[in-house]
Amino acid sequence: MNTFRIITRNLVMVCFLTFVSFFSAYSNSPSNAEIIKRIENLNTVIELRVTEEVTTQINIYVEKYKRDSETVLGRTSLYFPMIENAIRDKSLPDELKYIAVIESSLLPSAVSHQGAAGIWQFMQGTAELFGLKVSKHIDERKDIVKATDKALDYLKLLYEFYGDWTLALAAYNCGTGTVSKAIKKANGNTNYWVIQKYLPKETQKYIPKFIAASYLMNYYYLHGLKPIEPSDDIKFTTSVKVFEKTEFKKISKEFEIEMNLLKYLNPMYRKEFIPESEDGRYYLTLPDQKMTAYIEKYNSVENLVFNPISRKRDEADFQKIAMDNGQRAAIEYVQLLSRKNSAIRDNLKDSSIIAKLKIGLTPGSNSIKLYKLKRKESLSDVAEANNIALDDLMAMNNINENTGIAPGSIIKLSK
Repeated sequence: MNTFRIITRNLVMVCFLTFVSFFSAYSNSPSNAEIIKRIENLNTVIELRVTEEVTTQINIYVEKYKRDSETVLGRTSLYFPMIENAIRDKSLPDELKYIAVIESSLLPSAVSHQGAAGIWQFMQGTAELFGLKVSKHIDERKDIVKATDKALDYLKLLYEFYGDWTLALAAYNCGTGTVSKAIKKANGNTNYWVIQKYLPKETQKYIPKFIAASYLMNYYYLHGLKPIEPSDDIKFTTSVKVFEKTEFKKISKEFEIEMNLLKYLNPMYRKEFIPESEDGRYYLTLPDQKMTAYIEKYNSVENLVFNPISRKRDEADFQKIAMDNGQRAAIEYVQLLSRKNSAIRDNLKDSSIIAKLKIGLTPGSNSIKLYKLKRKESLSDVAEANNIALDDLMAMNNINENTGIAPGSIIKLSK
């Protein structure tokens, strides 16, 4: 009898502790009312609704796969500034950048089971329709800059077709034909939430996923999530034109760069080499400290090109490099306006210092002077201020009349 009482008492205690533990965890989580209020406060062109699927997708981001979400949050500091510039250039809604989050988790080399590729997950046919090259050697769906430009063109076209951003996003996922058929089944109703049941299962979840991604990007810190920054070798890179066939294995071995890193930084090349080209149309991207040695042996500083993905080192970074290299890196600083990183809400800021930089040259030698284009500042303004002919400045930066250049872009002022 005593044994039975002891067992019963222990079972009651276990149940009580389990309940307390569950209640404690639940009480620390935001209520549905709080989540609804936060969603309603999102600034978006999408028609917002808080459905069971929306809350499920939010839970996946902020609870079930926290670590993965923190990794994605870290990538935003690398890729969102470039995407935001492209969005502004095309006068499109800023929140379209979240599509890349739900499509690929901002992973440049992402490939789906259906064959979609890149951070925007273009299918090959759609990519080629919009002018992206997909061949046995090159896959421009994985060229983040080019793919972003074409993805935004596609989204703009979809919006012009439907006149509604929610439907445009649905069509981005499943195609205009499928969305139009769903509208027909709904007796011509063009509200996404009405036609949702007539769409493929993946598209039924697409807008809820978009709302959840928007929630994550704006409120992650309220759930204790902290962005996991990419490694310095991914954040701080330099790109250069290459003219001859360039084997990744050779670069990896000679300059002690891991093959996986080399492929990550150059995802558009399908065969572990860069094809030759007479006009230098293809670029090689390396960690900035490795680029110095590569240029000295195989290339020229004149072939360096603007890399809109690379983060810019701050003063402490440059000082450390200078010390590590025994003053081989001669560095000159120019204070520039700081710019808040709109992708992250914890008041982190991009470095406010980028420079006129001498890359891997001995003191006293000619430098490549870099300049960050200010808001409302034109190339003509920069050319005049630096006593450079506008044509020379454009040629120096491979810019033509059809090339857009956004505020914050880094341009060369001298060779």
